[in-house]
Amino acid sequence: MLRFREQDPNWPYLVYEFSYNQRVFYVGVAPDGTTRNTGRWPYVRNLVRHAEAGTLREGKARDLNQKCNQVIAKLIRAGLPEHKHSIAWRGLGKEAARIAEVRQIERRIAEGCLLANIQGNPNKAVTVDEIIHSLGVTLT
Repeated sequence: MLRFREQDPNWPYLVYEFSYNQRVFYVGVAPDGTTRNTGRWPYVRNLVRHAEAGTLREGKARDLNQKCNQVIAKLIRAGLPEHKHSIAWRGLGKEAARIAEVRQIERRIAEGCLLANIQGNPNKAVTVDEIIHSLGVTLT
């Protein structure tokens, strides 16, 4: 079913952002109606719990190692409150959403945001610790 959605130019998509302390650290795209944006914090919290218990499966370890999830995991491990998520764009079709995502990434970088995005981010070499610091978070 998901494949059909991805190919349907009339399927609603959204571009979402994660922010902490009013600083955006990730821009993503997803079919509207999924929990990719609203469910990320609980998902990463569960990955962290399994990692700390030594029960994290290999495939899930790859998920936890994604830069965006590493940023969220550091916030969770520091006992900080959940990041904010917001919708930056809503529209029809995956291709239109991808274009909107690239524009939003460009906008946020021009504002000085350090993003955890790999694709479409000219500053993809930025480290997780640099992103955390840019959010005004001091980890001990």
